[in-house]
This record gives sequence, C-alpha cells and structure tokens, in this order.
Amino acid sequence: MDKKTGAQNANIVVDAPKQLAKDAEWLLRRCTKPNQREYLKIVQAVVMGFLVMGFGGKAFKKGKSNKAGPEKRELVFKDEEQEYAVVTKILGNGRMEVQCFDKENKKRLGHIRGALRKKVWIGLGEYILVSLREFQDDKCDILLKYTDEEVKNLRKAGQLPEKTSNVDNMEEDDDLVKFDKDEEVSDMDVDIDDL
Repeated sequence: MDKKTGAQNANIVVDAPKQLAKDAEWLLRRCTKPNQREYLKIVQAVVMGFLVMGFGGKAFKKGKSNKAGPEKRELVFKDEEQEYAVVTKILGNGRMEVQCFDKENKKRLGHIRGALRKKVWIGLGEYILVSLREFQDDKCDILLKYTDEEVKNLRKAGQLPEKTSNVDNMEEDDDLVKFDKDEEVSDMDVDIDDL
C-alpha cells in the first residue's frame, strides 16, 4: 500500500506542472491584443469614468499641496469699518484680545470668523485685519492674518506705525497660578485632616 501512495504522489507532482503548462498555453491563445475599435471603446469608458467620478484621491480632494510655500497674494488694505490690530492675548475658543491701531488704540475682544477658524493659525503678536462692529464697540471679527512680508509693506505704505509700544516686546502671561516667593510651607504646618 505504501508503494501505491508513493506512485500516486509522484504522478501528482509530475501532472501538476503539465496541467499548469496546458493552462498557460490556453490563456496565451485566448488572450489577444485589442484591435483599434476595442481600444477606442476602452479609452472612451475610462475618460467617461474620470468625467463622471472625478479624478478622486485624497490629494485631489484637499487640493494640491503647495510645497513652494504660501502663494503671494495682493496686499489687502483696510476699508471703512475695518482696522489693523495685533494679537495681545489668546483666550481660546477662537477668541483673542487684540490691540487695534485706531484713534483710541482700544483693546477689543476679537473673534475668528468661521472660514478662517481651521485654515489659518493666529498666534500671539501677529498682525491682523479686523472688522469693527457697529453695535458692540468692545468686540470685533478677525478677517485676515498678515504675513511678516505684508506687515513690512504696510509699514512702508504708512498704514501701520513703525514702532508699537509694548506690542513688539510682548510675552505670554501665565495667569493660571501665582505663588508668593516669601511664603514657605513646611510639612509641619499642613494637617492632612484639614484638607
């Protein structure tokens, strides 16, 4: 019985490559290059697919990334009911305290409008264009963030003051917790039951 199974295994090992060669020959005979009419039909189907479905893909949907840096845009000057400002404090939730360069040099609460909220990150000390509210003088809407080059051009054009007091040398405040350096608490003064 062992000899028969050995012979059967040998036949299987020999027959498998023979069957593979037969199948490969059949496939080559069956497959031919498309003629010109079939090729044009395939091209038309692919083009129609792209027209109907779009080119797709993550890069196409988000827009091509500009690796050369931000594109140059035309310098935007202020209009009526708009003012230049600088960010003095970041409050969170799209709100910032801004110092406007109007006649009063008034500090206002700036709110980043929806289209700008997730597209442009505005940091401390950056120059922005704000829209003043007629009905709330202490609040404004942030419209545009200027790049460093645009700020230089605005200063050359006389739209921004050359030096701004306490704005260029601004630092972030840590208002969370203030400690007195004179007070020292020893382990003996604190009772755990009093906490």
